[in-house]
Amino acid sequence: MLRCAGSRARRGSGRRGSAGHERRRPGRARPLLQPQPHDNLHLYNSLTRRIERLQPLQERTVSLYVCGITPYDVGHLGHALTYVTFDTLRRWLEFQAYEVRHIQNITDVDDDMVRKSRELGVTIPELTARNHRLYLEEMDALNVQRPDRFPLVSGTMPSIIAMVERLVAGGYAYIVEGHVFFDVSRAPAFGRLSGRTREEQRTGPRTDTMPDEPDHLKRDTLDFLLWQPSTDAGASWPSPWGPGRPGWHIECSTMAQENLGPQIDIHGGGRDLRYPHHDCEIVQSEAASGLAPYVGIWMHNGTMTLDGVKMSKSLGNLVKVSELLARGFTPDGTRLFLLGTHYRADRDFTERELRDWEAKAERLRAAAEGPGGPPDRLRVQHQRVEFMNAMDDDLDTPRAVSVLLSITDDLAAGRIAGETGVPTLVELAGVLGLTLGREQ
Repeated sequence: MLRCAGSRARRGSGRRGSAGHERRRPGRARPLLQPQPHDNLHLYNSLTRRIERLQPLQERTVSLYVCGITPYDVGHLGHALTYVTFDTLRRWLEFQAYEVRHIQNITDVDDDMVRKSRELGVTIPELTARNHRLYLEEMDALNVQRPDRFPLVSGTMPSIIAMVERLVAGGYAYIVEGHVFFDVSRAPAFGRLSGRTREEQRTGPRTDTMPDEPDHLKRDTLDFLLWQPSTDAGASWPSPWGPGRPGWHIECSTMAQENLGPQIDIHGGGRDLRYPHHDCEIVQSEAASGLAPYVGIWMHNGTMTLDGVKMSKSLGNLVKVSELLARGFTPDGTRLFLLGTHYRADRDFTERELRDWEAKAERLRAAAEGPGGPPDRLRVQHQRVEFMNAMDDDLDTPRAVSVLLSITDDLAAGRIAGETGVPTLVELAGVLGLTLGREQ
Protein backbone atom coordinates (compact mmCIF):
# COMPACT_ATOMS: atom_id res chain seq x y z
CA MET A 1 0.00 0.00 0.00
CA LEU A 2 1.22 3.47 -0.71
CA ARG A 3 1.99 5.36 2.47
CA CYS A 4 3.53 8.61 3.55
CA ALA A 5 7.30 8.44 4.07
CA GLY A 6 7.03 7.77 7.80
CA SER A 7 4.65 4.84 7.56
CA ARG A 8 6.31 3.33 4.50
CA ALA A 9 9.44 2.49 6.48
CA ARG A 10 7.34 0.95 9.23
CA ARG A 11 5.52 -1.33 6.81
CA GLY A 12 8.62 -2.25 4.83
CA SER A 13 10.17 -4.44 7.54
CA GLY A 14 10.24 -8.16 6.95
CA ARG A 15 9.78 -7.93 3.18
CA ARG A 16 11.67 -10.07 0.71
CA GLY A 17 13.93 -7.34 -0.63
CA SER A 18 13.72 -3.86 -2.07
CA ALA A 19 11.86 -5.04 -5.16
CA GLY A 20 9.82 -7.71 -3.37
CA HIS A 21 11.20 -10.61 -5.47
CA GLU A 22 11.73 -14.07 -4.05
CA ARG A 23 15.33 -15.29 -4.00
CA ARG A 24 16.23 -17.42 -7.01
CA ARG A 25 17.94 -20.74 -6.51
CA PRO A 26 21.20 -21.11 -8.46
CA GLY A 27 20.80 -23.03 -11.68
CA ARG A 28 17.00 -22.79 -11.84
CA ALA A 29 15.75 -21.34 -15.13
CA ARG A 30 12.60 -19.27 -15.26
CA PRO A 31 10.08 -19.96 -18.07
CA LEU A 32 10.22 -16.86 -20.23
CA LEU A 33 6.50 -16.68 -20.94
CA GLN A 34 5.27 -17.08 -17.37
CA PRO A 35 4.29 -13.96 -15.37
CA GLN A 36 6.39 -13.55 -12.25
CA PRO A 37 5.28 -11.90 -8.99
CA HIS A 38 6.84 -8.47 -8.59
CA ASP A 39 6.18 -5.25 -6.73
CA ASN A 40 6.69 -2.71 -9.48
CA LEU A 41 3.14 -1.39 -9.82
CA HIS A 42 2.97 2.37 -9.44
CA LEU A 43 -0.36 4.20 -9.27
CA TYR A 44 -1.42 7.82 -9.04
CA ASN A 45 -2.67 8.55 -5.54
CA SER A 46 -5.36 11.25 -5.70
CA LEU A 47 -4.67 12.12 -2.05
CA THR A 48 -0.94 12.83 -2.38
CA ARG A 49 -1.13 13.82 -6.07
CA ARG A 50 1.87 11.63 -6.81
CA ILE A 51 2.52 8.36 -8.58
CA GLU A 52 3.63 5.95 -5.87
CA ARG A 53 4.47 2.28 -5.49
CA LEU A 54 1.77 -0.10 -4.34
CA GLN A 55 2.55 -1.54 -0.91
CA PRO A 56 -0.32 -3.71 0.35
CA LEU A 57 -1.00 -4.15 4.04
CA GLN A 58 -0.86 -7.93 3.62
CA GLU A 59 1.74 -9.83 1.62
CA ARG A 60 0.47 -10.64 -1.90
CA THR A 61 -3.09 -9.55 -1.03
CA VAL A 62 -4.77 -6.31 -2.13
CA SER A 63 -8.01 -5.01 -0.67
CA LEU A 64 -10.02 -3.03 -3.23
CA TYR A 65 -13.20 -1.08 -2.55
CA VAL A 66 -15.02 0.54 -5.47
CA CYS A 67 -18.04 2.79 -5.06
CA GLY A 68 -20.97 1.06 -6.73
CA ILE A 69 -24.24 2.11 -8.30
CA THR A 70 -27.33 3.70 -6.83
CA PRO A 71 -29.91 1.56 -8.67
CA TYR A 72 -32.73 4.08 -8.96
CA ASP A 73 -32.36 3.98 -12.76
CA VAL A 74 -30.46 2.14 -15.48
CA GLY A 75 -26.73 2.60 -15.97
CA HIS A 76 -24.72 4.11 -18.81
CA LEU A 77 -21.29 4.18 -20.44
CA GLY A 78 -19.92 6.46 -17.71
CA HIS A 79 -20.57 3.71 -15.17
CA ALA A 80 -18.96 1.20 -17.54
CA LEU A 81 -15.83 3.39 -17.64
CA THR A 82 -15.44 3.10 -13.87
CA TYR A 83 -16.06 -0.62 -13.64
CA VAL A 84 -13.99 -1.56 -16.70
CA THR A 85 -11.13 0.51 -15.26
CA PHE A 86 -11.14 -1.25 -11.90
CA ASP A 87 -11.80 -4.63 -13.49
CA THR A 88 -8.63 -4.09 -15.53
CA LEU A 89 -6.72 -3.11 -12.39
CA ARG A 90 -7.92 -6.27 -10.68
CA ARG A 91 -6.95 -8.41 -13.68
CA TRP A 92 -3.47 -6.92 -13.70
CA LEU A 93 -3.04 -7.52 -9.98
CA GLU A 94 -4.21 -11.12 -10.32
CA PHE A 95 -1.92 -11.60 -13.32
CA GLN A 96 0.91 -10.60 -11.00
CA ALA A 97 -0.16 -13.27 -8.48
CA TYR A 98 -1.90 -10.98 -6.00
CA GLU A 99 -5.06 -12.13 -4.31
CA VAL A 100 -7.59 -9.31 -4.71
CA ARG A 101 -10.36 -8.86 -2.15
CA HIS A 102 -12.79 -6.81 -4.20
CA ILE A 103 -15.90 -5.17 -2.70
CA GLN A 104 -18.40 -2.98 -4.54
CA ASN A 105 -21.41 -1.59 -2.70
CA ILE A 106 -25.01 -1.07 -3.76
CA THR A 107 -26.51 2.18 -2.45
CA ASP A 108 -30.10 1.03 -2.10
CA VAL A 109 -30.99 3.62 0.57
CA ASP A 110 -30.89 7.30 -0.40
CA ASP A 111 -33.07 10.21 -1.55
CA ASP A 112 -33.21 9.06 -5.18
CA MET A 113 -34.21 5.52 -4.25
CA VAL A 114 -37.08 6.84 -2.11
CA ARG A 115 -38.21 9.29 -4.81
CA LYS A 116 -38.04 6.84 -7.71
CA SER A 117 -39.78 4.02 -5.87
CA ARG A 118 -42.67 6.38 -5.14
CA GLU A 119 -42.85 7.53 -8.76
CA LEU A 120 -42.98 3.97 -10.08
CA GLY A 121 -45.18 2.59 -7.32
CA VAL A 122 -42.73 -0.20 -6.44
CA THR A 123 -40.86 -1.05 -3.27
CA ILE A 124 -37.22 -0.07 -2.86
CA PRO A 125 -36.12 -3.76 -2.86
CA GLU A 126 -38.04 -4.31 -6.12
CA LEU A 127 -36.44 -1.25 -7.71
CA THR A 128 -33.00 -2.33 -6.49
CA ALA A 129 -33.36 -5.89 -7.78
CA ARG A 130 -34.58 -4.79 -11.20
CA ASN A 131 -31.91 -2.21 -11.93
CA HIS A 132 -29.07 -4.17 -10.36
CA ARG A 133 -29.99 -7.13 -12.56
CA LEU A 134 -29.75 -4.88 -15.63
CA TYR A 135 -26.40 -3.58 -14.40
CA LEU A 136 -25.06 -7.13 -13.99
CA GLU A 137 -26.24 -8.10 -17.47
CA GLU A 138 -24.37 -5.17 -19.00
CA MET A 139 -21.19 -5.72 -16.99
CA ASP A 140 -21.25 -9.45 -17.70
CA ALA A 141 -21.56 -8.63 -21.39
CA LEU A 142 -18.46 -6.41 -21.13
CA ASN A 143 -16.56 -9.23 -19.41
CA VAL A 144 -16.33 -7.30 -16.14
CA GLN A 145 -15.60 -9.74 -13.33
CA ARG A 146 -18.02 -9.62 -10.43
CA PRO A 147 -16.59 -8.49 -7.10
CA ASP A 148 -16.42 -10.84 -4.15
CA ARG A 149 -19.43 -9.13 -2.60
CA PHE A 150 -22.07 -6.51 -3.38
CA PRO A 151 -23.02 -5.34 0.13
CA LEU A 152 -26.32 -3.47 0.41
CA VAL A 153 -26.79 -0.43 2.61
CA SER A 154 -30.06 -1.95 3.82
CA GLY A 155 -28.19 -5.08 4.88
CA THR A 156 -25.53 -3.16 6.80
CA MET A 157 -27.76 -1.07 9.06
CA PRO A 158 -26.69 -2.43 12.49
CA SER A 159 -23.04 -1.72 11.65
CA ILE A 160 -23.88 1.74 10.30
CA ILE A 161 -25.74 2.63 13.51
CA ALA A 162 -22.84 1.27 15.58
CA MET A 163 -20.33 3.42 13.69
CA VAL A 164 -22.45 6.54 14.18
CA GLU A 165 -22.67 5.72 17.90
CA ARG A 166 -18.86 5.51 18.08
CA LEU A 167 -18.54 8.91 16.42
CA VAL A 168 -21.04 10.47 18.84
CA ALA A 169 -19.33 8.86 21.84
CA GLY A 170 -15.95 10.10 20.66
CA GLY A 171 -17.14 13.69 20.34
CA TYR A 172 -16.87 13.70 16.55
CA ALA A 173 -20.62 14.03 15.99
CA TYR A 174 -23.57 15.81 17.57
CA ILE A 175 -27.35 15.33 17.62
CA VAL A 176 -30.00 17.90 16.64
CA GLU A 177 -33.70 16.99 16.43
CA GLY A 178 -33.07 13.37 15.47
CA HIS A 179 -30.30 14.28 13.00
CA VAL A 180 -26.71 13.30 13.65
CA PHE A 181 -24.00 15.46 12.05
CA PHE A 182 -20.25 14.96 11.79
CA ASP A 183 -18.40 17.92 13.28
CA VAL A 184 -15.77 18.94 10.71
CA SER A 185 -14.09 21.21 13.27
CA ARG A 186 -12.68 17.94 14.69
CA ALA A 187 -11.08 17.12 11.32
CA PRO A 188 -8.51 19.78 10.32
CA ALA A 189 -7.52 17.81 7.19
CA PHE A 190 -11.09 17.71 5.84
CA GLY A 191 -10.99 18.49 2.11
CA ARG A 192 -7.42 17.36 1.57
CA LEU A 193 -8.40 14.77 -1.05
CA SER A 194 -10.31 17.20 -3.25
CA GLY A 195 -7.89 20.02 -2.51
CA ARG A 196 -10.69 22.41 -1.58
CA THR A 197 -10.17 24.98 1.14
CA ARG A 198 -12.92 25.52 3.70
CA GLU A 199 -14.04 28.62 1.80
CA GLU A 200 -14.11 26.73 -1.51
CA GLN A 201 -16.11 23.97 0.15
CA ARG A 202 -18.68 26.53 1.27
CA THR A 203 -18.92 28.60 -1.92
CA GLY A 204 -17.76 26.27 -4.69
CA PRO A 205 -20.10 24.76 -7.28
CA ARG A 206 -22.18 21.81 -6.23
CA THR A 207 -21.98 18.55 -8.14
CA ASP A 208 -24.94 16.38 -9.06
CA THR A 209 -23.71 13.85 -6.48
CA MET A 210 -24.30 16.20 -3.52
CA PRO A 211 -27.59 15.54 -1.68
CA ASP A 212 -29.55 18.29 0.03
CA GLU A 213 -29.03 18.53 3.79
CA PRO A 214 -30.72 20.65 6.52
CA ASP A 215 -27.99 23.27 6.85
CA HIS A 216 -30.10 25.32 9.27
CA LEU A 217 -29.65 22.63 11.93
CA LYS A 218 -25.86 22.48 11.65
CA ARG A 219 -23.21 24.23 13.71
CA ASP A 220 -21.28 24.70 10.47
CA THR A 221 -22.73 24.27 6.98
CA LEU A 222 -19.80 21.96 6.17
CA ASP A 223 -20.88 19.47 8.84
CA PHE A 224 -22.46 16.50 7.12
CA LEU A 225 -25.23 14.04 7.87
CA LEU A 226 -24.54 10.72 9.51
CA TRP A 227 -28.19 9.97 10.37
CA GLN A 228 -31.52 11.61 9.52
CA PRO A 229 -35.14 11.09 10.54
CA SER A 230 -37.19 9.08 8.06
CA THR A 231 -40.51 7.27 8.04
CA ASP A 232 -40.40 6.35 4.33
CA ALA A 233 -41.40 2.78 3.59
CA GLY A 234 -38.31 0.64 3.08
CA ALA A 235 -36.03 3.46 4.22
CA SER A 236 -36.57 3.70 7.97
CA TRP A 237 -34.89 1.83 10.82
CA PRO A 238 -35.07 2.23 14.61
CA SER A 239 -32.03 3.93 16.11
CA PRO A 240 -30.94 5.65 19.34
CA TRP A 241 -31.94 8.95 17.68
CA GLY A 242 -35.36 7.83 16.47
CA PRO A 243 -36.58 6.13 13.29
CA GLY A 244 -34.51 7.13 10.29
CA ARG A 245 -31.86 6.26 7.75
CA PRO A 246 -28.17 7.00 7.30
CA GLY A 247 -26.53 9.85 5.47
CA TRP A 248 -24.79 9.01 2.22
CA HIS A 249 -21.13 9.00 3.27
CA ILE A 250 -21.34 6.83 6.38
CA GLU A 251 -22.72 3.99 4.26
CA CYS A 252 -19.50 3.41 2.30
CA SER A 253 -17.28 3.80 5.36
CA THR A 254 -19.21 1.08 7.14
CA MET A 255 -19.46 -1.31 4.20
CA ALA A 256 -15.75 -0.96 3.50
CA GLN A 257 -14.83 -1.55 7.13
CA GLU A 258 -17.23 -4.46 7.58
CA ASN A 259 -15.94 -6.28 4.50
CA LEU A 260 -12.27 -5.27 4.29
CA GLY A 261 -11.29 -3.89 7.69
CA PRO A 262 -10.58 -0.38 9.00
CA GLN A 263 -7.76 0.24 6.51
CA ILE A 264 -7.82 -0.71 2.85
CA ASP A 265 -5.23 -0.69 0.10
CA ILE A 266 -7.08 0.87 -2.85
CA HIS A 267 -10.34 2.81 -2.94
CA GLY A 268 -11.74 3.64 -6.36
CA GLY A 269 -14.51 5.63 -7.96
CA GLY A 270 -15.30 8.42 -10.37
CA ARG A 271 -13.59 11.79 -10.01
CA ASP A 272 -16.90 13.46 -9.14
CA LEU A 273 -16.95 11.51 -5.85
CA ARG A 274 -13.83 13.13 -4.43
CA TYR A 275 -15.89 15.92 -2.87
CA PRO A 276 -17.88 15.59 -0.79
CA HIS A 277 -18.22 11.82 -0.66
CA HIS A 278 -14.64 10.62 -0.34
CA ASP A 279 -13.47 13.62 1.69
CA CYS A 280 -16.24 12.79 4.17
CA GLU A 281 -15.42 9.10 4.09
CA ILE A 282 -11.82 9.73 5.10
CA VAL A 283 -12.46 11.86 8.18
CA GLN A 284 -15.33 9.79 9.58
CA SER A 285 -13.56 6.46 8.97
CA GLU A 286 -10.34 7.56 10.63
CA ALA A 287 -12.26 9.12 13.53
CA ALA A 288 -14.29 5.94 14.07
CA SER A 289 -11.35 3.53 13.90
CA GLY A 290 -8.55 5.67 15.31
CA LEU A 291 -6.36 4.42 12.46
CA ALA A 292 -4.81 6.40 9.62
CA PRO A 293 -4.56 6.37 6.73
CA TYR A 294 -7.97 4.95 5.97
CA VAL A 295 -6.89 4.26 2.37
CA GLY A 296 -3.42 3.67 0.95
CA ILE A 297 -4.16 4.70 -2.63
CA TRP A 298 -7.16 6.71 -3.79
CA MET A 299 -7.83 6.10 -7.50
CA HIS A 300 -10.30 8.20 -9.49
CA ASN A 301 -11.18 7.74 -13.13
CA GLY A 302 -12.07 10.58 -15.48
CA THR A 303 -15.49 11.60 -16.72
CA MET A 304 -17.43 10.30 -19.71
CA THR A 305 -19.16 13.10 -21.59
CA LEU A 306 -21.59 13.36 -24.48
CA ASP A 307 -21.22 16.50 -26.58
CA GLY A 308 -19.02 17.91 -23.84
CA VAL A 309 -21.54 17.38 -21.02
CA LYS A 310 -21.01 14.76 -18.34
CA MET A 311 -23.23 11.71 -18.75
CA SER A 312 -25.67 11.66 -15.86
CA LYS A 313 -28.86 9.86 -14.99
CA SER A 314 -30.20 13.13 -13.62
CA LEU A 315 -29.63 14.86 -16.98
CA GLY A 316 -30.72 11.91 -19.09
CA ASN A 317 -27.87 12.34 -21.63
CA LEU A 318 -26.96 8.67 -21.54
CA VAL A 319 -25.33 6.18 -23.85
CA LYS A 320 -26.39 2.75 -22.63
CA VAL A 321 -24.16 -0.28 -22.96
CA SER A 322 -27.13 -2.54 -23.74
CA GLU A 323 -28.19 -0.32 -26.63
CA LEU A 324 -24.67 -0.28 -28.09
CA LEU A 325 -24.45 -4.07 -27.93
CA ALA A 326 -27.92 -4.44 -29.45
CA ARG A 327 -26.74 -2.33 -32.39
CA GLY A 328 -23.88 -4.73 -33.08
CA PHE A 329 -20.99 -3.10 -31.25
CA THR A 330 -18.90 -5.75 -29.52
CA PRO A 331 -17.70 -6.08 -25.93
CA ASP A 332 -14.06 -6.04 -27.11
CA GLY A 333 -14.59 -2.90 -29.20
CA THR A 334 -16.35 -1.17 -26.31
CA ARG A 335 -13.64 -2.10 -23.80
CA LEU A 336 -10.95 -0.87 -26.21
CA PHE A 337 -12.81 2.43 -26.56
CA LEU A 338 -12.85 2.78 -22.77
CA LEU A 339 -9.24 1.67 -22.26
CA GLY A 340 -7.81 3.51 -25.27
CA THR A 341 -7.73 6.69 -23.17
CA HIS A 342 -5.88 6.78 -19.85
CA TYR A 343 -8.23 6.11 -16.96
CA ARG A 344 -7.57 9.49 -15.30
CA ALA A 345 -8.45 11.48 -18.43
CA ASP A 346 -11.88 12.70 -19.47
CA ARG A 347 -13.25 11.52 -22.79
CA ASP A 348 -16.18 12.42 -25.03
CA PHE A 349 -18.26 9.69 -26.60
CA THR A 350 -18.55 9.65 -30.38
CA GLU A 351 -19.84 6.77 -32.42
CA ARG A 352 -17.11 7.37 -34.99
CA GLU A 353 -14.39 6.72 -32.41
CA LEU A 354 -16.17 3.60 -31.18
CA ARG A 355 -16.26 2.29 -34.76
CA ASP A 356 -12.51 2.92 -35.07
CA TRP A 357 -11.95 0.79 -31.99
CA GLU A 358 -14.24 -1.90 -33.39
CA ALA A 359 -11.93 -2.12 -36.41
CA LYS A 360 -8.93 -2.53 -34.10
CA ALA A 361 -10.78 -5.24 -32.17
CA GLU A 362 -11.33 -7.09 -35.42
CA ARG A 363 -7.60 -6.87 -36.22
CA LEU A 364 -6.80 -8.42 -32.85
CA ARG A 365 -9.32 -11.22 -33.37
CA ALA A 366 -7.94 -12.00 -36.81
CA ALA A 367 -4.35 -12.10 -35.54
CA ALA A 368 -5.32 -14.48 -32.74
CA GLU A 369 -6.61 -16.90 -35.37
CA GLY A 370 -3.71 -16.48 -37.81
CA PRO A 371 -0.61 -18.65 -38.32
CA GLY A 372 2.06 -16.06 -37.54
CA GLY A 373 5.62 -16.57 -38.68
CA PRO A 374 8.27 -19.27 -38.28
CA PRO A 375 10.19 -19.90 -35.04
CA ASP A 376 12.03 -16.73 -33.99
CA ARG A 377 13.63 -17.32 -30.57
CA LEU A 378 10.87 -15.57 -28.63
CA ARG A 379 11.09 -12.27 -30.45
CA VAL A 380 7.71 -11.38 -28.94
CA GLN A 381 9.24 -11.28 -25.46
CA HIS A 382 10.34 -7.63 -25.65
CA GLN A 383 6.73 -6.66 -26.48
CA ARG A 384 5.55 -8.62 -23.49
CA VAL A 385 7.95 -6.68 -21.26
CA GLU A 386 6.79 -3.40 -22.81
CA PHE A 387 3.17 -4.34 -22.06
CA MET A 388 4.03 -5.12 -18.44
CA ASN A 389 5.95 -1.87 -18.04
CA ALA A 390 2.97 0.07 -19.38
CA MET A 391 0.56 -1.56 -16.95
CA ASP A 392 2.93 -0.98 -14.04
CA ASP A 393 3.12 2.71 -14.98
CA ASP A 394 -0.18 3.89 -13.47
CA LEU A 395 -2.21 1.41 -15.48
CA ASP A 396 -1.25 2.94 -18.83
CA THR A 397 -3.74 0.99 -20.91
CA PRO A 398 -3.32 3.14 -24.06
CA ARG A 399 0.34 2.04 -24.23
CA ALA A 400 -0.64 -1.53 -23.43
CA VAL A 401 -3.20 -1.54 -26.24
CA SER A 402 -0.56 -0.18 -28.62
CA VAL A 403 1.65 -3.14 -27.71
CA LEU A 404 -1.16 -5.56 -28.53
CA LEU A 405 -1.63 -3.89 -31.91
CA SER A 406 2.11 -4.09 -32.60
CA ILE A 407 2.03 -7.84 -31.87
CA THR A 408 -0.96 -8.07 -34.21
CA ASP A 409 0.95 -6.33 -37.00
CA ASP A 410 4.01 -8.52 -36.49
CA LEU A 411 1.92 -11.69 -36.56
CA ALA A 412 0.18 -10.57 -39.75
CA ALA A 413 3.53 -9.78 -41.38
CA GLY A 414 5.12 -13.06 -40.25
CA ARG A 415 7.76 -11.26 -38.17
CA ILE A 416 7.03 -13.23 -34.98
CA ALA A 417 6.27 -16.90 -34.54
CA GLY A 418 2.68 -18.02 -34.31
CA GLU A 419 3.50 -20.59 -31.63
CA THR A 420 4.69 -17.87 -29.23
CA GLY A 421 3.06 -14.71 -30.59
CA VAL A 422 -0.54 -15.92 -30.63
CA PRO A 423 -0.53 -17.27 -27.04
CA THR A 424 1.13 -14.05 -25.88
CA LEU A 425 -1.46 -11.92 -27.67
CA VAL A 426 -4.34 -13.92 -26.20
CA GLU A 427 -2.87 -13.88 -22.70
CA LEU A 428 -2.10 -10.15 -22.61
CA ALA A 429 -5.42 -9.27 -24.22
CA GLY A 430 -7.06 -11.18 -21.38
CA VAL A 431 -5.40 -8.83 -18.90
CA LEU A 432 -7.43 -6.04 -20.56
CA GLY A 433 -10.57 -8.19 -20.42
CA LEU A 434 -10.63 -8.82 -24.18
CA THR A 435 -11.87 -12.20 -25.38
CA LEU A 436 -10.75 -11.95 -29.04
CA GLY A 437 -13.88 -13.84 -29.97
CA ARG A 438 -12.98 -16.85 -27.83
CA GLU A 439 -15.18 -18.57 -25.30
CA GLN A 440 -14.49 -17.59 -21.69
